[in-house]
Amino acid sequence: MIHVFTALLLIAAIANPIAGHAADTSAEEKYQSLVEKGIFDGFPDGQAHLDQNMTRAQAAKIIALILGLDENAGAADIYKDLDEAKWAEGFIGAATEMGILEGRGGGIFAPTADVTIQELAKIMVEALGIEVNEDATVEGADEWAGKYVAAALAAGLIPEQSDYTVPASRQLLVEASYIAYESVSNEKWIKSAKQTGVRTVSIDLQGSFDPDATSVAIERIGEDGDRTAVGIESLEWDGGSAVTVVLSDVAEAGKYEAKLTVEQDGETAVYTFSYTVEPEQVSRVELGGADQLPRADNVEVPYILYNQYGEPMSEPPADLKVAVASSADVKPHPDRQALLVNLAGWNENRVDIHLLVNEKILAMRDYQVGDEPVVQSVETDGFADDTGAPVSSLKKGESAWLLLRPYDQYGNLITDVDWLNENLKAEESVSGRQSAKELAPGPVGAAAVRVTAGSHLAKTSLTVTIRSLSDEVLAQASIAVESDPEFYVPPAPTPAPTPTPEPEPAPSPAPTPTPEPEPTPEATVSVDPDSIVTVDKDSFNVTTSVYVTSTNVTTLYYALVIESDPEVPTADDLIHHRLPSGTRDSGKVSTDGKVKLEFETPVAPKFNLYIVGTDDSGSLVSNLLTVEIDTKVFRLDEVVDATNPDDDYWRICLIHTPIDAEGTVYYVISDNPIHDASEDDLVRIATEPDVPDDVLAQVIARGTKNWSGTSDQIRVDKKGWTPGPYHVYVVLEYRGVRLKAEGALGLTN
Repeated sequence: MIHVFTALLLIAAIANPIAGHAADTSAEEKYQSLVEKGIFDGFPDGQAHLDQNMTRAQAAKIIALILGLDENAGAADIYKDLDEAKWAEGFIGAATEMGILEGRGGGIFAPTADVTIQELAKIMVEALGIEVNEDATVEGADEWAGKYVAAALAAGLIPEQSDYTVPASRQLLVEASYIAYESVSNEKWIKSAKQTGVRTVSIDLQGSFDPDATSVAIERIGEDGDRTAVGIESLEWDGGSAVTVVLSDVAEAGKYEAKLTVEQDGETAVYTFSYTVEPEQVSRVELGGADQLPRADNVEVPYILYNQYGEPMSEPPADLKVAVASSADVKPHPDRQALLVNLAGWNENRVDIHLLVNEKILAMRDYQVGDEPVVQSVETDGFADDTGAPVSSLKKGESAWLLLRPYDQYGNLITDVDWLNENLKAEESVSGRQSAKELAPGPVGAAAVRVTAGSHLAKTSLTVTIRSLSDEVLAQASIAVESDPEFYVPPAPTPAPTPTPEPEPAPSPAPTPTPEPEPTPEATVSVDPDSIVTVDKDSFNVTTSVYVTSTNVTTLYYALVIESDPEVPTADDLIHHRLPSGTRDSGKVSTDGKVKLEFETPVAPKFNLYIVGTDDSGSLVSNLLTVEIDTKVFRLDEVVDATNPDDDYWRICLIHTPIDAEGTVYYVISDNPIHDASEDDLVRIATEPDVPDDVLAQVIARGTKNWSGTSDQIRVDKKGWTPGPYHVYVVLEYRGVRLKAEGALGLTN
């Protein structure tokens, strides 16, 4: 009969896919270990023969030995085809009695038949008592086997296969047997370890552990077997039988191992458990906001995405699909996780909104519609830098955002910055000087006020005040400004010299003619507006590149200032870093005649870029240049197959912004995907005399073309081509920036 203690340990360790460091052990080493333990019989030649198949009788013996079952030949009497497998009758009977194995009907066990992968999955799942999902199905497995294959895959007992009905190799049986045997070879057990949040892992223990004598570590196991320690912020023990591990960072998808190290009576014991973290995905969506919405346009209604752990997702998935239906005019916000609802002309007192995420997750909510919005209150979230990280003090030239949360009379967050600037007043005060400010989209998309520290002799504070139109103070916050060690102090006046009597003038010789002085060189700076290009950085910010050309200049000083700031700096202000309060970015760079400046800014606002140049001595100063930056974004959105059925050539169109972007197009058409190819890789493939050897796909056509905008086309002769589809890769180079997109060409010959 089965050893009861062993069976209990198996059930406790059931989810352990690869105990210990099994992932670091080769199949050959696992086989030799199992041979030494009497689980497998070795071959006379000493080889493992891992590529051979295993019979059902052999599988019965191995699972019986792993579980410690007593042989029971009598229980095998129900089968009438065991004459050629008398040696295995006891093992077959023992496994049959335990419900682990069964025949194929009509008294047939088929002992010499090869055990299939799905049969191996059922044997291991039944033997180890793994819970199955009765409704589970797996592609490549028979209907009856789906639940067992799914459970075996989840436990790591077998690897993913395309066909589970084929015979299981000796190697597969070795891998699964090693996991089961290694599990029962330990003395204490981790019942389970699983990811229960993007930053939490829950570990259930068999028995009770002393938290003071137990340490926890977690490692991520890469595809190549490399191990990386995972940062742990804290441990939350539930008595001694469970512990929740709070990770320092969000866990990436992949394989992990939890390790408990116990120090007791001068001895050390290590217990491990492997688990898998699935990619974070949306499991539920909820429409937010107050129950009542104001009667206005661009009312922002947030929606909250919840992951598989029931947590709000900090970032939406890159492939998120959002569809909305409503009786009113509602559309997704282009930059934030919200909906924009237009209710200014709405004649009803209620509005319903239906939100569908990823074509299957639905949220519905009815809202009441009230009066026009009024700013009821404004809360602040403190000062932050451009990444949203908190800032407590500033030095000369440093900038920060005061993050605001304005609410209407119904408790809805107001995010329409233009409306807020019409209904609120913002003011900056420092060292007794006040200046008006404007609200702008901050680093996390919320309304904010940007401030920049100036130069001060002593430490001071900068205060931002938000007022209603009636001058009621709605919010106020201050930030420390450090003293400037380079603060300019005028020198003391020099005493006037004591006058001395003039000597009698001597007769002067005839003047000698002096040559004309050399003309003073002129310093200039300029920017070609057609060289300015802006591309996306992330959901809220863009990167703008500006090429500055200069003569007789070695150093450039610049400041990027929001267009709405009325303060215009002088050349001297830029050189001495006296900047307008609306400055977004500033600095100085060396130049040899041409240099590229790059700025990261929010998508919406317009800016003025002020530039001045000087020579090495600082005595030669250029003109003060003002450049308008409108942050129009260069995007290559889609490659479109616009071919007509009767065409003898492919028509390939591009969707991009600006629509009149002129530049150079590089294209490559292949029969199979060209994986992980960068923009530069595709340009190289399109332009080199021969297709590079590192391109594994067959390149059917390639080339370049001068591009004149979205009305232009790439035309490629398709006569004689076999039916596709084909893969097309396009790079559009515009103002020195390359963007790529890919599409498909569906050939009908």
